[in-house]
Amino acid sequence: MKNRPIRCFQGTAEPYTRFWTVKNAADTPSGEPEIEFFGVISEYSWWGDEITPQMFRDDLNAIGKGGPVTIKVNSGGGDVVAASVIRSILGEYPGFKTIKVIGMAASAAVAIVLAGDKILIQDTAYMMIHDPLFEVMYATLDIETLESWLACLKTTKTGLADTYANRTGISVDRINRMMTDTTYLSANEAVKMGFADEVLHIGKEAMQESEAVAKANAALLKNYMNVPEALLNQASEPVQSAAVVDLPEDEQRFRDEINFYL
Repeated sequence: MKNRPIRCFQGTAEPYTRFWTVKNAADTPSGEPEIEFFGVISEYSWWGDEITPQMFRDDLNAIGKGGPVTIKVNSGGGDVVAASVIRSILGEYPGFKTIKVIGMAASAAVAIVLAGDKILIQDTAYMMIHDPLFEVMYATLDIETLESWLACLKTTKTGLADTYANRTGISVDRINRMMTDTTYLSANEAVKMGFADEVLHIGKEAMQESEAVAKANAALLKNYMNVPEALLNQASEPVQSAAVVDLPEDEQRFRDEINFYL
C-alpha cells in the first residue's frame, strides 16, 4: 500500500494526478512536443510516493522520444522536493530542452527552468529567487525540532545557491544575498544576470494566457515579499480554491505537518 501524499497547497487537484500538461508536436506552435507547468508545482507532497515522479519521467520519455522538447513554465513555485526531482529527471533526459518562461517563474519553479539547455523568457515575465521556507500549521515545536529544521533550510539554500551560481556565473555570496532579499528579475535582468538566454516577444493571445495563470498563482504570491506591482495587478482577482473540510483520517496529518516550499 503506497503512502498517501500530504496536501501542501490548497486547490482542487486529486492525489497522484499530473500538475503538468503534455502536448504532441503536431498540436504546438513550436513544432516540438511540449510540456507545460502552469500553476503550483504539485499541490501534494512528493515525500515517499514514487508514482508521480515516475509519471513525469514516463510522459517526458514518451512524448520526447529522446529528441528535442519545449517546456513552458508559468508558476509561482510550490513543493521544493517535487521541483528538485523534476529537475533531476530533466537533467537525465538526452534530448535538447528549450525552456520558455511565460508570465512568471518564481521560487521552486526556477530550479526547473535552470534545467533547460536554452532558456527563453517572455518580455513581460519575471523570475524570482528567495530563501526556502517552512510554514507551520498548528504545531507545537521544541528546540531540537527547530534546530533540525533550520539545518534543513540551510542545506536546501546551499544546494539552490550552488545551482544558481553554476548556471549564471554569479558568485555564491551574491546569490545568497539575492535569495535573502527575495529578488525579482525582469526579463532583461534575467538575461543580463544569466538566469535566461534570450528575451521572448509574444503576441496578445499568449499574454492573456500568462495573465490568467498569474491569477492562479495568487495564493503563492501572498507569501512572498517584494512582489512587483505588475504581478500583483495580474493576480488581483479573487482565486477560488477548494475548502479543506471533512478530510479523511489519514489526511488529518495535514494539521500537524509542514509545508516546505520555495
